[in-house]
Amino acid sequence: MPVPAIHPLTLEDRRWLEPLLLANCASGDPLAAYSFPYHFIWQGLFRYEWMELAGHRCLLAGNQEGSFLALPPLGPDPGGSATTQAFAFLADRNRNPALTRIENTPESLANRCRAQGYRVVPKGADYLYQRDALVGLHGDRYKGQRVSYNHCVKGSRPMFRAFRPEDIGACLDLFRQWQQGVKQNGASDLARHLAADAESAHRTGIHYAAELGLVGRVVEIEGRVAAYTFGYPLTSTSPSPLLQGRGEGEGAVFCILFEIADRTVKGLSQFIFRELCRELEGYELINTMDDSGLEGLRRAKLAYNPLRLIESYIVSP
Repeated sequence: MPVPAIHPLTLEDRRWLEPLLLANCASGDPLAAYSFPYHFIWQGLFRYEWMELAGHRCLLAGNQEGSFLALPPLGPDPGGSATTQAFAFLADRNRNPALTRIENTPESLANRCRAQGYRVVPKGADYLYQRDALVGLHGDRYKGQRVSYNHCVKGSRPMFRAFRPEDIGACLDLFRQWQQGVKQNGASDLARHLAADAESAHRTGIHYAAELGLVGRVVEIEGRVAAYTFGYPLTSTSPSPLLQGRGEGEGAVFCILFEIADRTVKGLSQFIFRELCRELEGYELINTMDDSGLEGLRRAKLAYNPLRLIESYIVSP
């Protein structure tokens, strides 16, 4: 097999890659990974590249040991010959055989790969919510979130506003303070490791928010930035099969890429999350990505009563 040309992933690639990701995002499985920012911000941790293979575009992520496909091949038949050729390419390139895999595979394609004899294992599910429920917080099942939100409003007088470039330094300072809290709270080794990895991702996302098309919001308390959140439109405003009976223009999905709040301000996380969702009137669904295998994060996301969990899989030869 001829060796395909490998290209580094750059900001300029967003122009052609984003429409391709949108076209390949399974309408019933709107995984956060089918977006340009989701991958671009992790370039401090992984080397991202792309190549053309069997009429498909393949997004690679890797290190000195080799590469894996960050997504299934992008094109008309992701489970066909492109997958076969991709595994052959990876096997030849990788020093570590464990890297020969395809991540972020939606359930529909994973089932097909399983039937073809590939090894398929769960990666972790995205949490999907109805925006109206997150804004309204009605009923006993949202009592805790309402209490925390109201406590923040009354006790801290937070001001929710759009992110501005001059906020970059304050946001990064806040992240470092939050990261120190992870270390001091007796968190698991996994939580501390993930917090350390996330620093470069947050820095890249915040610095390139405009270029990546991110929606950014901050909360000020007594003149200082005490919380920030960034996200992006995941799907267009076409109807989603997840919400039967909806009209044209409804069913769009917005993804929360990251959120950081001062741990010492009670209810601040609930406040910024609710206020962002309140602004997103053009979106029916909110994807908050996965829980990274952290039990505390899993409990927090389940407490918001997701509409469903969107399963994601890793496919190997």
